[in-house]
Amino acid sequence: MKIPFKSLIVFDKESSIPLYIQITNAIIKHIQSGILPTNTRLPGTRELAELIEVHRKTVIAAYDELLSQNWVETVPQKGTFVATKLPTIKPTILAENSSKEDWNTRVKTRINDNSVIYQPPHIQHKLAFNDGLPDVRLAPREELARLYAHYIRYADPLSLGYTNPQGDIRFRTLFAKYLNETRGIQAATNQLITTRGSQMGIYLAGLTILQKGDTAIVGELSYRAANLTFKQLRADLVTIPVDEEGLQVDAIEEICQHKKVKLIYVTSHHYHPTTVTLKPERRLKLLALAEKYQFFIIEDDYDYAYHYANTPILPLASADRYGWVIYVGSFSKQIAPAFRVGYVVAHEAIIEEMTKLRRIIDRQNDSILEYCLADMLENGDLKRYATKAMKVYRERRDFTSSLLKEALGDKIDFKVPDGGMAIWAKFAADIQLLTLSEKVAKNGLYLANGQNYKAENPTLNACRMGFASMNQQETEDAVRILKKAI
Repeated sequence: MKIPFKSLIVFDKESSIPLYIQITNAIIKHIQSGILPTNTRLPGTRELAELIEVHRKTVIAAYDELLSQNWVETVPQKGTFVATKLPTIKPTILAENSSKEDWNTRVKTRINDNSVIYQPPHIQHKLAFNDGLPDVRLAPREELARLYAHYIRYADPLSLGYTNPQGDIRFRTLFAKYLNETRGIQAATNQLITTRGSQMGIYLAGLTILQKGDTAIVGELSYRAANLTFKQLRADLVTIPVDEEGLQVDAIEEICQHKKVKLIYVTSHHYHPTTVTLKPERRLKLLALAEKYQFFIIEDDYDYAYHYANTPILPLASADRYGWVIYVGSFSKQIAPAFRVGYVVAHEAIIEEMTKLRRIIDRQNDSILEYCLADMLENGDLKRYATKAMKVYRERRDFTSSLLKEALGDKIDFKVPDGGMAIWAKFAADIQLLTLSEKVAKNGLYLANGQNYKAENPTLNACRMGFASMNQQETEDAVRILKKAI
């Protein structure tokens, strides 16, 4: 039976997929379906090119691709044939005396137990009072796309290979200058390492500093991912009170008088989760205590760029004169979570050790993205975007706060935050936040269930309500769903 190759091989010349790949995929599809059985002779390249009306070189490229994937084989003087042994993976059946349950048990007994770490929820709702995320629709995607395409096409081939695990030198130089101008942090390029987000920075810093049993201090309410990181590193986690002025630094001194403290973790600017700012006098005392008792401070400045009330207080790192502060941040909140560029600023000895560890965890950052961000730092695009975004987020903070007070003022208590992208909302005692979260989810709205903080404070009935990622219409819809559910 003659095989109708002309009708079998269908392709679209307008598609972005190369023509030879479309032809390759069509032939593979018909081999897998049995239309082209093993040992079937394929037409010669000239014959097939005439049949399907494409250039012969296109067919040659398709055959070469099929040959490289072992779908076909060539026989000298005879032609190209569908391979005798096809590259199709067939599932292997477990032995009769072995069950899936037995296999699972054997595997679980041979791996480390990481039960201390939890899987955060994957938010799929369009409407979301999330943890405080940016609106990715505002991100400078066109500019980033243009720059990324430029570097993909025209970058020096060497720059597309393995580069410095510490980060691109041009980006680090420009960013160090930017940190000095905007945050008063005087850092040299050898005092800065790039990471894939602030979480990676926190992990690398903890891995560099902490040993099993070392004491690390966090707030009674604190960023849970950081707490889990320190627990996973086998640190002895000690909590201290948090009030309207941030961490109660006096409590740190009391602990230091009785035990050796290795690390303090703080979100100094917009405290996570409560959004309060650590007051200047507490900052100065914290730095003095670090020098006196020689502990490190991980300062997680996750959304410094967005402060609405007045000129933001400079980070602890800007006043650190002894090298005890490890300053962590990222572009995830400033642009979009998908753009994984974070950074750590610290004493060069710490950065050197972090670079060694980073080398075996993740060889390097996205060099192309760093080139793009370096351009945006140099030409001012990043600063202009941040200015526009801050105006939008300030308006959304005001709108959301006003709407919540008007619609649910007797059910939700909160202070309008001076900055950041979330409200710390305390719900009335008669509202079961866990039940409310499940109820609004059925109507397309995400609301945290408050369970993150129950371990530290069982009576707490509160959660963070991010306002930045929704526009006014979406916020109105979200509040309407929330009010109806309550």
